[in-house]
Amino acid sequence: MKSGWFAQRPVRPGELPAIMRKHIATGTLGSAWGNLITGIIYIYFGNAIGLTRLEWGILTGIGSWSVIAQPLGALIGERAGSRRMVWFWTALADRVLRMIGVIASWLLWRAGRGEAALLFIFVMCLGPLVGNLSPGLWYGWFATIIPKEVQGAFWGRRDSWISLVVALVTLPSGLVMDVVPRELKMETATAILTAGSVMGFIDLLVHRTIPEPPYEAAPVRGSLAGILGPLKDRRFRPWLVFTGAWNLSQSLGGSLATLYLMENIGFKNDLLGGMFSITIVGLLGTFLAARRMGRMVDRYGIKRVLAVSHLLWTVVPAVWLLALPGPWAIVWVSLAGVLGTVFSTAATNASVKLATRFPARDDGGMYMAISTVVGSLANGLGALLAGVYLAAAGAWSMSVGGLVVSAFPMLFIVSFVTRLASVSLLLPRVRTTSSPAESETPFLLPLFFEGVPGIARLTRAGRPAPPPRPSRSRHAR
Repeated sequence: MKSGWFAQRPVRPGELPAIMRKHIATGTLGSAWGNLITGIIYIYFGNAIGLTRLEWGILTGIGSWSVIAQPLGALIGERAGSRRMVWFWTALADRVLRMIGVIASWLLWRAGRGEAALLFIFVMCLGPLVGNLSPGLWYGWFATIIPKEVQGAFWGRRDSWISLVVALVTLPSGLVMDVVPRELKMETATAILTAGSVMGFIDLLVHRTIPEPPYEAAPVRGSLAGILGPLKDRRFRPWLVFTGAWNLSQSLGGSLATLYLMENIGFKNDLLGGMFSITIVGLLGTFLAARRMGRMVDRYGIKRVLAVSHLLWTVVPAVWLLALPGPWAIVWVSLAGVLGTVFSTAATNASVKLATRFPARDDGGMYMAISTVVGSLANGLGALLAGVYLAAAGAWSMSVGGLVVSAFPMLFIVSFVTRLASVSLLLPRVRTTSSPAESETPFLLPLFFEGVPGIARLTRAGRPAPPPRPSRSRHAR
């Protein structure tokens, strides 16, 4: 058992409600930091110091590929016998590096140095590479504390508060960026990104007050064997295949969509309007829907929520096609924001429960890490391909039935078709448990209807009853 700053101890009786509240607090702080450091102000900052579309594609792709460090982080935590200790120092290094990257790039830009963009790319890739040693450890630590029966409901409640706080942080920052004079916008953007870093540091301090139950070092086994365990699990592999295909398809159209909306729709001259329609509306929708979605994960099952949420998430690039410059653009972008945010949140809730609870052993951190690696590698590949394609296409366009289609809309079309194919062909093969007793669902349509209250009662005949809905006791609130 570890002692000192990172001492381990069991969760005391009656302590779980306080731990849940702390997890919600850290979630809001960490998500506010993450949203600011990767959101629309981050895009504005990068554009101002000279990043091109190709460089954005490279930065996004490499940033996504940095998740290859997650299994290594999970392995280090196993060997060290303390997930919390390794998580803390790697997450701290990530936040420090990104804050230094923003401030140093701004100073070089102010001095008129062309290296500002290169430094920004380098540090914004290095920070996530170090930081990605930590998520697998965090999920393993989380899964040892939060009971399985209420994980979905708790995660939904956490998502709800996260969406509200992120909206309350993001909206004023967009308003400030719109009202300050042009000559002060870069200084303001730098100050906002630095303030986001401070929130990230507070997140770490609150995390230190969450206990880590005693965790013995992993039994002696080859490092490669530990990392390859989830890949060798033939019941888990269909999930990895779907995760890779889905992330590739959504990244092709979604990874650089904010660039399109800023340049083609005109949000670069209306940061507040863009932030509201791209981010805020979706966050408010998540605030209202996340708790219900979380309870559905526990009540109706992981796979049904995965099917419904991914199917509706698929529609997002099709909606972007309707967002033409003009007064209706904000309406269409807001609709896409609601669909993308609410149903991606529901899908993530179900995905986290699937990966962390899938293995028969206490190995959820490694399963989550491998799942994230596969998805993010595909996501990075999609972003890189999108960046290369946009750079090669340039101002290319073609006329289809009197409608002019340019490079970005073609990406949206490809993304929509491949998303739909992933959900229809690959998701039905996914298993949600390592138990061989689980039956496969060959078609998506029955799976979709089973997620709809009322219809669900007609389609669950002969199936095991869903777990009871968690009571609204003090520990579940």
